[in-house]
Amino acid sequence: MNARWLWAAVSVVLLGVLALVLLRPEPMLSPGPLQAAHADLTGDCFACHQPFRGSSAERCIACHQVDRIGRYTTSGAPIAAAGAEPKVPFHQHLLAQNCMACHAEHQGRAMQHPEAHFSHTLLEPGIRGDCLACHRKPQDSLHATIAGDCQQCHSQEHWRPAQFEHARFFLLEGVHRTSCATCHTGQDFTQYTCFGCHEHSPARVRAEHAEEGITDIDNCAECHRSAEDEHHGRRDE
Repeated sequence: MNARWLWAAVSVVLLGVLALVLLRPEPMLSPGPLQAAHADLTGDCFACHQPFRGSSAERCIACHQVDRIGRYTTSGAPIAAAGAEPKVPFHQHLLAQNCMACHAEHQGRAMQHPEAHFSHTLLEPGIRGDCLACHRKPQDSLHATIAGDCQQCHSQEHWRPAQFEHARFFLLEGVHRTSCATCHTGQDFTQYTCFGCHEHSPARVRAEHAEEGITDIDNCAECHRSAEDEHHGRRDE
């Protein structure tokens, strides 16, 4: 076969491939089916992709209003099922609208949740510390008595469990099963006091401890870790 016939054969093959791409783009180019919510876009690659540039956030935002994502469909219908708690919009507070950084497509009909852990550093600085702007306060007896900064007990890296383990420092047992505000006054959980309940005065306690050579009486839990434990012991013993 001479070069002329070879180029002719290659040209026919290329034209055939091009025709298939134009006529049947999904089986030729798509890496997988779209999720059910985007099923009506099947075959319309340019609804999300720009030629030779891939998908872009601008194409996503053209259909999805960032302050309604997760709560309403693109047609305006509520997403939450009857009785379900509505999701809090937060996408409008992101530093950059880079949808593909968290969301993926062509992975099947079921919606795929992002595997990457959400980072609060993606949010605008002004909202990062305002937990209640996105999270609902837990409705339990403990949190009902607590107000103020959530980050006194929780971190933005791991919401559960709380980063402070009370039992490591003082067991809440016996008469010490009381409200948080009894010891942590002013909703400041970085400090505590024992003198709000105990009848002995600081002066008397200071005098008694001085007899044993103890001068620091402000951190009672350093030695007294339990209401039921009469012996004294430091945490590191």
